[in-house]
Amino acid sequence: MAQVLIVDDTDIVRRAIELALRRMGHVAVSTCDAAEALVLARRNPPDLALLDFRMPGMDGATLFQELRAALGERCPRVLFVSASPPDEVAREVERIAPAAGYVRKPFHLDDLVRAVAEALEPAGPTRPALAEGAP
Repeated sequence: MAQVLIVDDTDIVRRAIELALRRMGHVAVSTCDAAEALVLARRNPPDLALLDFRMPGMDGATLFQELRAALGERCPRVLFVSASPPDEVAREVERIAPAAGYVRKPFHLDDLVRAVAEALEPAGPTRPALAEGAP
């Protein structure tokens, strides 16, 4: 069982991810606000963070950098959740490695579950996980 932080400004996406993770047996904490996510992560560092790539205010890439600065060695692995073009997300994930990867919106829950399981493996994925999602 892992502690997972979910940050997404779209309520239905955030709740769907939270439900899927709880069904997997994980403890899921979610918010729509990046600043609140930092407070939550400082209080109880998660094992994994699922971050919306594009959010108003602080985007997912910036939030990940803030998490690394605030938590250092305790910074979680990250899966970005994004509707942005895959090439754009891949470049950003590569730039801020060691992010675990990303899940493309819209996604199938099976793809999300697989990407989360891979990200939580002890050694992590050998390269960023990509769940293509629905066409």
